[in-house]
Amino acid sequence: MNILFAYITPFHPNKGGIGRVTHELTLELIKRGYNVYYLIYKCGITVMHEYDYPAPLTYLPSQECLSKENIEAYHRYLKENKIDIVINQSGNFEDTRLWVNTGNPAIKVISVIHTTPWVSYKHLWKELYPLRNNSRIEKLKRIARLILYPRIKYRFKKSRIEHYKMMLPSTDCVCTLSKKYFLDITEICPGYEYKYKAIPNPNSYKSEEIDRQSVPKKKQLLWVGLFCTEKNPTLAVKIWRRLYRDYPDWEFVIVGYNKNGYWRERMEYLAQGIPNIRFVGYQDPLSYQLESSVFCLTSLYEGWGMVLTEAMQCGAVPVAFNSFASVTDIIDDGRNGILIKPFSIKQYEEALRRLMDNPDLLSQMSRNAREDIKKYSVENVVDQWEDLFKEVVRFAI
Repeated sequence: MNILFAYITPFHPNKGGIGRVTHELTLELIKRGYNVYYLIYKCGITVMHEYDYPAPLTYLPSQECLSKENIEAYHRYLKENKIDIVINQSGNFEDTRLWVNTGNPAIKVISVIHTTPWVSYKHLWKELYPLRNNSRIEKLKRIARLILYPRIKYRFKKSRIEHYKMMLPSTDCVCTLSKKYFLDITEICPGYEYKYKAIPNPNSYKSEEIDRQSVPKKKQLLWVGLFCTEKNPTLAVKIWRRLYRDYPDWEFVIVGYNKNGYWRERMEYLAQGIPNIRFVGYQDPLSYQLESSVFCLTSLYEGWGMVLTEAMQCGAVPVAFNSFASVTDIIDDGRNGILIKPFSIKQYEEALRRLMDNPDLLSQMSRNAREDIKKYSVENVVDQWEDLFKEVVRFAI
């Protein structure tokens, strides 16, 4: 069977969650005898990297998504490579209009939703309100954003509805990362529930690779991510400010980078006077995940939260806000991590104190996290993808 992954950016395993997920799926699918291909619509935000990709990588010719040139090239590519199934990794976004137009109804399309179907709509106020820098112009822009907020929110909702009204009739399957996102899709555009499927992201690390790296745990908390509104990084620093004096032998390590220097400035300002906090910048987080005892997630929302599953593979006990649907698929509250009412700083502080004050509890949760997360191994996840392939092909027949 010939499988095509389609997206706007090449699937580099170290340059974003979708790239990492697709890379792991590709390796396992090839191992099982599938022919895998990558096709990229090169738009204004496409980021290209030099990398030896495991599947043949091709770019469409035009930056105009629905140009005649792109559509003809896409149809020709599907025919020449005898593609059976297109996996549209842009299910939540506008280039879906291109990928669902295969020109051949025998070619099945699976559109994957990698985040909440509402994207940031339900957190739009928190996206628009913060300053993005300290300039006078930005302060005036924020005033404008707040004045226009009702109109912006209306248009955002309208665009979500229009997108799903376009996509749902045109795709053969909508694949989310959790069944708990199904209600969101139905809320946006009901009537297509028979097309829903949920398959989680696979773990980033092989269990045997982690087991080989026996690293003693430190009295260390860890935060990993992009410095942006969605990830809510300043809240992590604010929480640690309430704790650091009582735990001088513990350290809080922040692994991350920012699109906007203002975020780093805000966090460093909040961290002034805290001796046991360390910003290490953009790094491969694995070594920090292996040595950390606790992993802190402060996100407003996530699609899946791969940093959670990575930390749990390494035995770092996760503490996260119960702020996105799939988090309860990952964290069994009180067994392998702790879930916090959004966005209670007080409850988060109490949870961290409980873990840092109870090494036996921390050790038990760490063991549970390592064991429980194995259900999301790439082998188990690709089993589910194979079942879906058989289902969509059988449905076509």
